[in-house]
Amino acid sequence: MSSTQTIQPNERMKKLSSQKPPQVTVAVVTYNGINVIKNCLDSLQSQTYKPAQILVIDNASTDNTPDWVEEHYSQIKVIRLNSNCGPNPARNQGILNTPDNDLTLLVDDDAILAENCLNELVKAYQRYPEAAILAPRLVYNDQRDTIQHEGAFIHYTAEAVLLNNDKPLNQGSKDITQVHAVSGTCLLVSKSAAKKIGLFDEDYFFGRTDGEFSFRLTISGYKVYTVPDAVCYHRVKKRGLSKLFYQVRNRWYFILTTYSLKTLIVLAPALLVYELFLIAYLLMQGKELEYIKAIFAVIKFWDKLMQKRKKAQNIKTRSDRELLRSDSLYMRDDLLKNSILASVKSGLDKFFRTYWKLIYPLI
Repeated sequence: MSSTQTIQPNERMKKLSSQKPPQVTVAVVTYNGINVIKNCLDSLQSQTYKPAQILVIDNASTDNTPDWVEEHYSQIKVIRLNSNCGPNPARNQGILNTPDNDLTLLVDDDAILAENCLNELVKAYQRYPEAAILAPRLVYNDQRDTIQHEGAFIHYTAEAVLLNNDKPLNQGSKDITQVHAVSGTCLLVSKSAAKKIGLFDEDYFFGRTDGEFSFRLTISGYKVYTVPDAVCYHRVKKRGLSKLFYQVRNRWYFILTTYSLKTLIVLAPALLVYELFLIAYLLMQGKELEYIKAIFAVIKFWDKLMQKRKKAQNIKTRSDRELLRSDSLYMRDDLLKNSILASVKSGLDKFFRTYWKLIYPLI
């Protein structure tokens, strides 16, 4: 952890007056969302806590989405980006188009907010004004009695440890809970905190786009909360291995920028074991070329990656020992149905827990 720069929680947030409710700019990120965005926008306009403004940030859609929004929602401002570089440039535009001292609600176009969602997020902000992010409980849109998840922690292999994923609603968190990372589906974000850490990383494109941003806030000393009384219904698409290149590449981007050098050295054997099992699995799926391309992309990007690492380490105030976890790794249900994969996962979980106990004092 570098001592050259520290980020202090926003002093303005500590002095927030309950007599003056915060203004919220909503920014909906869309790409070819003409078939889903209506339900999203209607849910936003039906919020009991009214946003100061609603923006639609369009990622160069080819299905006429921005024109359709302008035709049917004349009161909503559409910002058109020239190219689709993933959600992060659009998210950054949403934050930058929010007035100073206000909050940004970032929403994906496939999200549908319960009518009191924003109200509950704002109430949580007033309760925890030091928060950099407040995220709602994500619930499957087509299975509204089941939680998708309520935030995440980071396994030391850089995979997600999801909170309450796939649990019934009555088994979820009972109160506002601090987490270390969240999904970008719906986030109430402090503009000042986001700007101080350099906003969303626009080089990620797909995969860990949101987790990297929220975890970078966490390592910088900011707090991230999940709010169970704020509910967001999410339309989930099964992508399989279609985005494998970005998932592999971005995982190494994440490890190489956020982990300390000592952590990287101590974890090297465990990371190697993880990588070998991943390669074996991808060989069985015929996806080894995608993996190789991803690793070469990391190498090609090395110089810029080291620049990002320097910035991340300079703002880091919380240690890897404090934040990284050794909980059971998340694996999709469809993969767990394979008895061999389920058995391998169980064995890996045991190995990683044991290894963590051995090296924890060294981190």
